Amino acid sequence: MPQIDNHLKWHLKDAKRLVKAKADMDLAQKHLKKSEYNYGVVLTLERLKIYDWALNVGFYAIYHCFLAILAKYGYESRNQSCTITAMLALIKEHKLDLDKDLIAQFDTLDVENSLTSLTIRETREISTYGVETSIDLQQLKRVKELILKVQRETIRVLG
Repeated sequence: MPQIDNHLKWHLKDAKRLVKAKADMDLAQKHLKKSEYNYGVVLTLERLKIYDWALNVGFYAIYHCFLAILAKYGYESRNQSCTITAMLALIKEHKLDLDKDLIAQFDTLDVENSLTSLTIRETREISTYGVETSIDLQQLKRVKELILKVQRETIRVLG
């Protein structure tokens, strides 16, 4: 996976992309709390039948978990590509014990994989920038299940 190493080096060259900092467990816990808050918002929006925005907030519930994990390992990410790269690099270096599939479901750097099934990021982008207000409720169900899995794993990693 030299591609990940090269991506990580590239991201770290610009403080507007990714910064190596001191591990910050307080910030990690705040990101986790934000994720839990966002999950509550997802459930509220679902009850109100505002499914497209529930999906959007669900995306950020997962993303804040990833930011929590990165804070534990001393990274501050400024964008989603940097976040994914840093997560995959930590897994590759055996510093982070996390199933890469959780990350791949959220987003992937692998163009061929993204052609076969939509990631959560791609689904969110369609929902956000598209003109439809309804979504496939199976997508929302999938997002909610992934949020809970990622939150459990984040709690384990931070523990």
